[in-house]
Amino acid sequence: MLFGLADELFVDIIGATGGAVSRCSSLFGMRMTSDPLTPDDTADYLRVRLGRVGCTKELFTSDAIAMLHEAAAGSPRDTDRLATAALRAAARKKRKLVERDVLSRILQLDAEEAG
Repeated sequence: MLFGLADELFVDIIGATGGAVSRCSSLFGMRMTSDPLTPDDTADYLRVRLGRVGCTKELFTSDAIAMLHEAAAGSPRDTDRLATAALRAAARKKRKLVERDVLSRILQLDAEEAG
């Protein structure tokens, strides 16, 4: 199971949000770890995450997914963060797809913020 989905399942099961999740995790004294996502896992992860909010069409080109996977180094958290920023940027530009140019700009801004 993908890490982000496991977190959501945990929240669904206990009905907790925010700080309650952190408190419950610390009570159990356990942390989940997972191997980095493969490129195919990243594409599937995006489809599943978008599907959970009702989106059934592709919103990322295959080039953008490959670029996103490389930039996130297989991390679901970084994939979420960068994909969300890219979706917002594409929406501001009235684009129906996140393409390389949009993601490239997001990665440039992310690198500038990281310093």
